[in-house]
Amino acid sequence: MRPHASAGTDRGLEYGYWWVEWGGTLDTIKDNETIRDELLAIMLGVWDHIKNEGNHGADNWALEWFGFLPGKRESRRFKGMHVLTQNDITDAKPFKDSIAYGGWPIDLHPPEGIDASDMKPTNSIQVPHLYDIPLSACISKDIENLMFAGRNISATHVAFASTRVMATCAVVGQGVGTAAAHAVKKELTPHKLLLDHLSLSAIQQNLLRDDAYLIGVTNEDTSDYARKATITASSEKNDGRALNIISGQTRATLGPKGVKGSRGIEGTNRWISAVPPGTMPEWIELSWDDPFQLGEIRLVFDSGQHRVLTLSHSDDYVKKMKWGGPQPEIVKHYTIECEVGGKWQTLIEEKDNYQRLRIHSVTGAPATNKLRINVHETHGSELARINEVRTYPAPEGNNA
Repeated sequence: MRPHASAGTDRGLEYGYWWVEWGGTLDTIKDNETIRDELLAIMLGVWDHIKNEGNHGADNWALEWFGFLPGKRESRRFKGMHVLTQNDITDAKPFKDSIAYGGWPIDLHPPEGIDASDMKPTNSIQVPHLYDIPLSACISKDIENLMFAGRNISATHVAFASTRVMATCAVVGQGVGTAAAHAVKKELTPHKLLLDHLSLSAIQQNLLRDDAYLIGVTNEDTSDYARKATITASSEKNDGRALNIISGQTRATLGPKGVKGSRGIEGTNRWISAVPPGTMPEWIELSWDDPFQLGEIRLVFDSGQHRVLTLSHSDDYVKKMKWGGPQPEIVKHYTIECEVGGKWQTLIEEKDNYQRLRIHSVTGAPATNKLRINVHETHGSELARINEVRTYPAPEGNNA
């Protein structure tokens, strides 16, 4: 039931032994030292088995390092204004106060750990769709000014088996951090924040502006002038129309294990050029009826999110990745131009970009009614790809 030294993503000797677990039937806080000592004994027993028993190919291996403190999945449980449940997750229940999303399987391990030798070390229940994580599960029920993020959000034991993983904890952290900043700005306690629908909407729009993803929430930022622009491009694929840069969503989430029902937007939600592969530069252009003075330009590039990319000791798992550098879809060299008096003027040039979200301040730029992004080179992809473009005017008083 605990495979090792065999083919497979998490079975090689180099991967590690996540199934070295014990102590779930004890008090993981009060009995911490007892659990630690037994885990050390189990870990050294596994090493002895790998080194000295059977043909594991580890004759010349040495034990260099091991963690000395137990890694705990959970201990105390905090209660929020809402307790996220298994049904919330499996039904992909919509929440109006969503600030993050999850999608990891409900991954339950036997409390006895390695002593449950006749049981699989995990019972992984696939969730059918991506699901919302609401702000109300991140705000204490009893303490008005206390917020939760990461592994201490308000969730049942079973729901927590899905929300606990690091990528999900990270997006929850961004959501709660954004909400906390808004609460401070508006001088609202977290409890009052939940009752303020305008604030909840503003928090969600701020998250989207920073390229976070929320199920069923799209860009409604009235200050984003790109939403009012006419969009054209040097070329476009049928599944990558230029207009997609203002679709309001920066990810393709429909499909198996994706967004439930009609909560997502069909298509790639990105511009993809269509001329013969390798032909650069390609460009996408935004134009307006009336000129205005630009203040900020935000670009979201395709970062190959369809491909797995994570930290792993598993050689087999790393083989699935584009590891060691920027993803090939990322635009490497680009310029941003505006048209002034019938001539194009370069505002920005980036020759070695490796990031997905780029924010450019262009305060002092001349008034224009045409903006063009030229893609000169990617990190390997033969086609130009941009998920979103946002344009914001200069603050009042700086306009021409």
